Amino acid sequence: MSAWRSLCALALLVTLGALPEPQPGGVAWTDAQIARLHENVDAAFEAPALRGADVGLFAVDTVRGTVLYSHNADDEFTPGSNFKLLVGSAALQYLGPNFRFVTTLSSDVARKDGIVSGDLYLHGGGDAHLGAADLHAAALAAFRTGIRRVNGAVIVDASHDDAQGFAPGWTVDDLPYEYAALVSALELEDGVVHVYVSPSAVVGAPVKLRVEPTSGAFTVENRAVTGVARSEDTTDVVRPLDSPQRIEIVGSYPAGAPESDDLEPSVPDPEIYAGDVLLRALRDAGITVAGGVRDGVAPRSARVFWRLESAAMPQLLSEFWLPSDNLMGELFLKELGARAGAPGSFANGIAVEREYLQSIGIDPSTLSITDGSGHSAYDRITPRDLVTILQSDWSGAQRSIVIDALPEAGVRGTMKDAFTGTLLDGKVFAKTGTHRHARTLSGFLQTDDHGPVTFSLLVNDWLGDDRPGGSAQLREAQAALLSAFLREPL
Repeated sequence: MSAWRSLCALALLVTLGALPEPQPGGVAWTDAQIARLHENVDAAFEAPALRGADVGLFAVDTVRGTVLYSHNADDEFTPGSNFKLLVGSAALQYLGPNFRFVTTLSSDVARKDGIVSGDLYLHGGGDAHLGAADLHAAALAAFRTGIRRVNGAVIVDASHDDAQGFAPGWTVDDLPYEYAALVSALELEDGVVHVYVSPSAVVGAPVKLRVEPTSGAFTVENRAVTGVARSEDTTDVVRPLDSPQRIEIVGSYPAGAPESDDLEPSVPDPEIYAGDVLLRALRDAGITVAGGVRDGVAPRSARVFWRLESAAMPQLLSEFWLPSDNLMGELFLKELGARAGAPGSFANGIAVEREYLQSIGIDPSTLSITDGSGHSAYDRITPRDLVTILQSDWSGAQRSIVIDALPEAGVRGTMKDAFTGTLLDGKVFAKTGTHRHARTLSGFLQTDDHGPVTFSLLVNDWLGDDRPGGSAQLREAQAALLSAFLREPL
């Protein structure tokens, strides 16, 4: 068992009264040590990478609540993906550890002699990770029930949530990409189609594309060419505003290079995409559908013959926070809004988040909430608020779920390559955030002598992206600031 897991287990036993004092967390910080810590952190703030940037840092002794350092703790910052801590923690609180997203396939009339005279209904419940393989399983389930022909259509039902596909503060520049996938209760493959690029044997000739899954809900046009060997890979995704059903692959891909990583263009109509892939799967399974695919709502009388449950909340939270999945953030937000039985929406979800914030002692007026992922340019939160959310997670019954779902420096998630070879390697469990001119990091830092530290380090108005090596320099500055908590103050 790791030192961190031992600490978590020990803290839980103390909370339950199984162990006497002293509480876990090592030796309490003395006033002299905190004063020396301030000197070390202040010195780290002088890093050239931070010049001109707006920086906030708030840190507390996790177990005792003692404030260790505070700089611009109550200023509102653009949080980037640190905002996912809010919706993830609220979802764990209100939806519970046993929550699962549910997708169903049903028919509105009984089959007769293998024929369904009505429609099939694919109802989405907000599962971002519904996959093409799942829809093939649904088609086989339909075949096993005896269905051979559907006189109606495949009706795609996304009525679990409202139809608002993106939040205010998202830019049109982002819409072709996976991190701005349109939000729907019926998603497929995390809102993207998978596109891989391989070079042609001839420089200047069109590249080769591998597209999965096959769908007629949009077109993928190959406008990319093969560049000279060892040239820069400039392949990109374009979705013209005047022709949103067209996905264009543009740019140049070097001759002799292996197949590219997944470009993951977002799809223009998630529901029709899912319905079309299901339609093809039904045909492959030997089922004819006369009416194609269209939008609609399943009647209450529809008979469900295939039901897919997602992973439970602990794994969902890991799948959300570890890779920083924007679409899952929006679907969690809408799911919070659907708790009262109404269709999920951004507005309803935000109302629940405000209720959650008040329940843990945060004034909702200190935040500006527009979406669930932190992708909106309008989102704002303070370092103190983020630490309060994390402290609530630490004090709650689901602490281990939270710790397991957070990226870990040098080990997993978006921090797998962060702080390797430093004092912080394996000791930081935190959510990263990247936005235009913003880099953020909030979570827990395990010290050797004083137990865990809960911190939020937010950097805004940073122009390092425009400087060679800027990102690496900022990471070094972040490491210096956090490492000050690990160096034993004299």
